[in-house]
Amino acid sequence: MEPAAGIRKLGFKRWFERQLIESHVYLVTSFLCLILVIAVFEQLGTAAGGLERALMYAAIIGGGALGIVSLKRYIAILFRALRLAGRSTCKNCGAYARFNVLDSTRTHIEDIADDRDGLWLKVKCKTCSHEWIMA
Repeated sequence: MEPAAGIRKLGFKRWFERQLIESHVYLVTSFLCLILVIAVFEQLGTAAGGLERALMYAAIIGGGALGIVSLKRYIAILFRALRLAGRSTCKNCGAYARFNVLDSTRTHIEDIADDRDGLWLKVKCKTCSHEWIMA
């Protein structure tokens, strides 16, 4: 779910909490993949046949690839949530996470070229109606 849709549906605090939970699920997955790779690598020396050894190599490669992808996902989700959390306080009245999302986009050409998350949200404070952009 896109951040704007999630924040509209759940509110910022619940969305942020769910992003933290989701990112840490990816971290646990990455850690379990690391354990798998180490365990299979240890058993590689005792493998009997060629098929068993090939399956172990496949498990090492698959576990390593899944672990790397999970770690990248963890970092991406966590830092996006933290970046938006750092900009979710109204500068006018100081209210934290009390806003409505007015507009959002992900289509900045320079962000796509730099491989950055081009997300920004235009929000309006529920307390004082101050508008600002969370980028």
